[in-house]
Amino acid sequence: MCGLYDDAVVASSTSVSDPTGARRLGHASIGLSVAGIVVSVVAVVIVVALIASAVTDAVDAADDWCSGYWYNGNCYDYKIDVGTYGYCIGVRSGSYCYY
Repeated sequence: MCGLYDDAVVASSTSVSDPTGARRLGHASIGLSVAGIVVSVVAVVIVVALIASAVTDAVDAADDWCSGYWYNGNCYDYKIDVGTYGYCIGVRSGSYCYY
């Protein structure tokens, strides 16, 4: 325990005996913190842009694959207007039936 306390006293007395060096270290620490935050924000923006691009590409590929009607993430061959109360053998959306 004495060694740990001695190191803290030496560090404390060193910074007091060299205020210019302590100020320089403080500025360097702040600069590195700001740089780290900037790099993190840039990395997040890049990752979000890449994910958005991948999702858009996947949706475009799905649209190209579907030669019928695209509804709710699925491709259907037929889209029929069955009215409000008409019978639907597939998936109903409003007055339309997809199957």
